[in-house]
Amino acid sequence: MLHVLAAIAISGIVPFDMAGQKPRDLAKLDACKILTSADLAAATKRRVIRSAGGEVHCTYVLEAPQGGADTYDFFLLEASMVQALLSVNTPAQKGTPVPGLWSEAYVGPAVGSKQLRLIALQKGDMGIEIQGPNKDVLIALGKLAASRLK
Repeated sequence: MLHVLAAIAISGIVPFDMAGQKPRDLAKLDACKILTSADLAAATKRRVIRSAGGEVHCTYVLEAPQGGADTYDFFLLEASMVQALLSVNTPAQKGTPVPGLWSEAYVGPAVGSKQLRLIALQKGDMGIEIQGPNKDVLIALGKLAASRLK
């Protein structure tokens, strides 16, 4: 996902309806404080082994049901980058729409990974992406993050 966003930024593809809008300053946020380890434990009903990150990315490692570990990653993204990405993705690439989550949101397979991803956009403000193995958990975490980012 991040390599696709970088390619969009380099190519200069930015939707022109974003002109004049002031997006949120992501440097003032901390992803690990927006979604905490306790939030992940509650959503998954599993123990968080560790979390790491801050600012625009946080990763969480949880005990997996059959041993081993599952990973969830939470990213804070520039609105213009998310909007540009969504504008070039096909419906199949976007995934299933998630109604009621910001301006638009989708959940589907993460590119280049066995994980799923939820991507949500609040037009003119910011975007979020959450990657992990469980669709329902991704949606619940996305809604929780969006409620905290009002």
